[in-house]
Amino acid sequence: MANSTTQTLDPTDGTTPVTFPTRDACCQTPCDPAWLTGPTCTTFTETKTSVVDLAGKPEAADFGRGSVVVSVTYTHRICLVGKQHGGLAYTVTLLPGEKMTLYQSDRYRRTTSDTERYSVQTTFAQFVSALFQQQNSSDSSALAQVLNSQTQSSSASGGGGINLGIFSLGGGGGSDSSSSSSSAVDLSSQASASQFLSLAQQAAQYTDLQRSITVSSYEDAETVSTTQRVLVNNNLCYAVNYFVRKVLDVYDSTTTVTAVTFQVRVGNYVSAVLTPAQIEQVEVAYQAAVEAILKGLPRVGEVVQKPTALAVPTDGVVYDPELAHCCAQDPELDQATMIKLEREQAEAQRVGLQVQLMALEVQRRQALLAAGTLAAFETTPATTVVA
Repeated sequence: MANSTTQTLDPTDGTTPVTFPTRDACCQTPCDPAWLTGPTCTTFTETKTSVVDLAGKPEAADFGRGSVVVSVTYTHRICLVGKQHGGLAYTVTLLPGEKMTLYQSDRYRRTTSDTERYSVQTTFAQFVSALFQQQNSSDSSALAQVLNSQTQSSSASGGGGINLGIFSLGGGGGSDSSSSSSSAVDLSSQASASQFLSLAQQAAQYTDLQRSITVSSYEDAETVSTTQRVLVNNNLCYAVNYFVRKVLDVYDSTTTVTAVTFQVRVGNYVSAVLTPAQIEQVEVAYQAAVEAILKGLPRVGEVVQKPTALAVPTDGVVYDPELAHCCAQDPELDQATMIKLEREQAEAQRVGLQVQLMALEVQRRQALLAAGTLAAFETTPATTVVA
């Protein structure tokens, strides 16, 4: 070790001072990276494929007349921008002096084993993937599987289409999803962004349905995980209303075109998978027809920002207390309370005036000392002797 602890003996007093070396803050472990202040985003990747013939008419099955296979890859990003109140989960009113115990339980944790339990973000991503598969292949097996709270690990590589970290949509075996379209118009970035937002909103509703939270004033004997909260209203006059609301994460949805590729198939001629910038690699006889098809495709880097915010439920709730508008006491008791408050207010004013008087007395004595007056600050009143 380069900088070791040193000890030196001081003969004057017999003590042994200990000098510790200066350590680098990152000498034992690497320094942590700086915290970022930007929004937290989740990325979904989607690839759509369209087969268009060279005459401009969609012909997905007939390759003999010549066709162009167009693939457009989109990146959907939802970025956390804030939180907001969700639906009302429970409400209760406590009268003055009343005490109540509430029991809050999570139905998802009670009905799901530890091996099949996921976070809210993972559950939301699973619903997005299952809904995408149902929409493009009319197969609702993945959606039914998620609704039944079964694990998705066995289908993640074979057909479930979910990839943790950077999520992929649909039921393809690769890292990207693919869906067939009969027209290049369906490949527009605006249509893809609207379709993803619609699926995300529906997935958020399914997530809210599965991750429901129960709040009640009685304890269920079958409850496995329960949180108790004791509410006490110490107010003598007004009742207190408690509104228990869910907490929602609010996201902005953005769709970006990340890749556009095409492949020309005419008889025995099959070109490589090319980008629009590589159109010159296509045979000259087909370049004009291919360029006409590529004109209607979105451009790489095109961004669509949806104005509608996406609200995804969380596992949290918030208790919002609200004071009642009317007093629950009799008018006489209410008046007695007001008189007591007025008496305490008058006593507080008296103490404040005394403090002001003491401050003025201190200023007076300081002024006398500054003027050189050394007489007593307070004179003893003269005593009257009665004969």
